[in-house]
Amino acid sequence: MKEKNLKVNLDARLLCAASMVRKGSVVLDVGTDHAYIPLYLLQNGISSFAAASDINSGPLERARENAKRYALSEKMRFLLADGIDDGECARDGVSDILICGMGGELIAAIIDKSEYAKKDGVRVILQPMTMGDALRRYLAENGFSILDEKLCAAGGRIYSCILAEHTGKREEYSDVELMLGRINIAKYAAKFEKKLEVKIDGMKKGGLCSSKEELCLAEIKKLLSK
Repeated sequence: MKEKNLKVNLDARLLCAASMVRKGSVVLDVGTDHAYIPLYLLQNGISSFAAASDINSGPLERARENAKRYALSEKMRFLLADGIDDGECARDGVSDILICGMGGELIAAIIDKSEYAKKDGVRVILQPMTMGDALRRYLAENGFSILDEKLCAAGGRIYSCILAEHTGKREEYSDVELMLGRINIAKYAAKFEKKLEVKIDGMKKGGLCSSKEELCLAEIKKLLSK
């Protein structure tokens, strides 16, 4: 059922990812669930067309129902797919690929299977729930340049959103850059310093090894002293 003047509202986590999508884009949302991000992008004139994909039929049906509810079905395609369907991306002329709400290793595996994600001019917007360091390592070692990162707070957690594009050039990242994100460090180094100090203190009191965290803290202090 269509509801007139109904607005799509995103929480802070999804809004952060949506903010990295280019104006006038054709977007693919992998693991779309309710399709809230593509619906938001279409409703606000950011994307001209959106494909929503999911590995399960249940979430995809919810996405279809929401598209009808917001009267946006004609601007969407729904794909039952495991990851990125290169053929459908080429058919729709996808420019921006969103992969949110998954672990960093799974996101890396999805990108690795796709040739389309490595096409010139195509950008990926990635929001790992865990293992952000593993995702950054994959990107750096496989020719993806990280163009921007943003942090957001939602539900008592801090999430990082990564914007990347394939250039074919490998990049070297230190352990702290893999853990926190090179661009995030430049933006938020002072905040990271305080958080790591608290974390290290807690780990020591709990009898845990904090050597990796201490190395990261030392590198951040070095960056801040420049």
